Amino acid sequence: MVGKALETLFIKIWVIVKLNLFFWLFSCCGLIVAGVGPALKTVNELFVSHEFNYKDITLKEGWAIFKRNFIRGNIIFYALFVLLALLAYNLFLSVQIQGLPFLMIDFLLVFAMIYGGVTYQYTLLLDSYYEIGLKNLLKLAFISTLSNFTNLLKIAIGISLILFVTWKFKGLILFGTFSMIQIWSFTATKSWRQTIDQRLELHA
Repeated sequence: MVGKALETLFIKIWVIVKLNLFFWLFSCCGLIVAGVGPALKTVNELFVSHEFNYKDITLKEGWAIFKRNFIRGNIIFYALFVLLALLAYNLFLSVQIQGLPFLMIDFLLVFAMIYGGVTYQYTLLLDSYYEIGLKNLLKLAFISTLSNFTNLLKIAIGISLILFVTWKFKGLILFGTFSMIQIWSFTATKSWRQTIDQRLELHA
């Protein structure tokens, strides 16, 4: 029984490492600037499709997904990037002004940045599950993030912990950080995806 548990643990670690290496490989294929968005989407879609079945996660399939989602992945990623950049700039300006009203504005801006990051994770997951237009995808992701505050907290806290551990152990940037974020988001939103499937079945 211990042997089986260890085998399962090693398989999960290998999947995390494998997907994270895929992320860096595909990011470099897009010269980082045009590669990060599609690479994140590729890692997300590979895990959604195969979870911890490591033999089914192949470079060939990953490359096909990366090419297919190159433009869409960049659009989604840079929409988030621009949003976070604007919010961060406004936060930078706001923290320089003292007073309770501006403290409340700071809080709202920080929450908006967290909300934007979680919505991005929902967007990647939903896009991996359903064939849906970009406009409707963004609407569904926005609604999904609002629909369950507990899930929003779970994703935000989980990502924060992953980034904190990464800050302590820098090697995770190469071997685990980005894949762990995608896997955690997948795990944290399982109940909501089941709810969506049930509602789609009712309207089928």
